[in-house]
Amino acid sequence: MYSDTARGWIIIVLVFVSLLPLGLLLFALLLAIATDSWIAAIVIFAFLVLGQLTFTALVWWRYFRWRKKYAELPEEVPVTMDPSGLTMRGVGPIPWSDFGPAAYKLLPAEFGRGHSTSAVLPLTERGMVMVNQHMPPHLSQRVTPIRVAGRPYRYLDVPGIRGLSQHEVMELIHA
Repeated sequence: MYSDTARGWIIIVLVFVSLLPLGLLLFALLLAIATDSWIAAIVIFAFLVLGQLTFTALVWWRYFRWRKKYAELPEEVPVTMDPSGLTMRGVGPIPWSDFGPAAYKLLPAEFGRGHSTSAVLPLTERGMVMVNQHMPPHLSQRVTPIRVAGRPYRYLDVPGIRGLSQHEVMELIHA
């Protein structure tokens, strides 16, 4: 779901937020030394640190819930090709008769305006019925390019396979 860069920044922010109570402790100690009032420093420290620790605990709890929920992202599920069809992103097997040979098509861009060239598997009539009418929406969104203005899905995305280029995957599907 997140890129490696975004994931790295999330972890850096979580570590920083987790270390913030140490800075607050130092601030409270300096305040106590400067004002010679230990009770005020202890109250301020307790308020700041307990609030910060509560926030940190909630952020870590949310992060680990998110990791558990998305432990197996659809992109990381293996692609399998067998006689019954193609299984990709946790959906399938999609029968071989439901789509044609892989090709490059000019499709509406996912973000913004315009079009982009995408590697797709054109759906046959039977495939369009299966994807648009019988497949639950959350599954059809995993295997198809972006939908435009409620039009029916006409293509499947060519799946990515680690270690193979998109062209090699297209040739493998043709074989």
